[in-house]
Amino acid sequence: MKHQKSQILIPFIIISNLFPLYGVLKFNWTIFSVVYIFWLEMLIVSTFLLLKILFSQGDSNATFASKLILAAKFFVFRTGIFFFYLLFIVVFLGFLVTGRESLKDAGIFQTMTLQDPFYKITLLNFVAFNLLEFLVQFLAIGDYKKSKPNDHFVLLDAHMIVVHVVVVLGSFLYEFVLKSMKANHHTAMIICVALFVLIKILVDIGKQRVSNAANDEKETVPYI
Repeated sequence: MKHQKSQILIPFIIISNLFPLYGVLKFNWTIFSVVYIFWLEMLIVSTFLLLKILFSQGDSNATFASKLILAAKFFVFRTGIFFFYLLFIVVFLGFLVTGRESLKDAGIFQTMTLQDPFYKITLLNFVAFNLLEFLVQFLAIGDYKKSKPNDHFVLLDAHMIVVHVVVVLGSFLYEFVLKSMKANHHTAMIICVALFVLIKILVDIGKQRVSNAANDEKETVPYI
């Protein structure tokens, strides 16, 4: 029953991930805009992972002090990884647009300062989804009772790896579509981001199902 209830999140996963594609279709988002919004999403995910470390009650030996220490370590390591990754996408994508369009036209400063109204809406969309997942899956359904703080101490997960790999491959695909297929910028962006979003949706749904299966398995383990 709990497993079925948690499946209600899957449609929200799909809808949430479609926002950046709509940004490309309707508002001509650049490749940097798309990559940066998913970087911000990973920050949001990490914030809720930190909360899960603090709220998890599956380990009777874990005290609030030990949870705080673990959360602090998680924050330090994840922050370091994320800012290294931010440097990577700014430099990598900055060089990618150099020579084709000015940094102003590429929208890097506008994107990083969240000046686009729909960009803010997309960011709120990611916050809303993760808040929903935290309230429904973790608290209401009761995952917090079974999960241990260490379960959420994840420095590199499938989500981060997929985003990183797709960013690199997608950037080269973007270049290929522009040069080899003679497509314009907008068409190249639609192709690359559509592929990116499809892969990310499949990975996010896979993660959700794995999490559901793991929680169902914990429920079948008898308490001694």
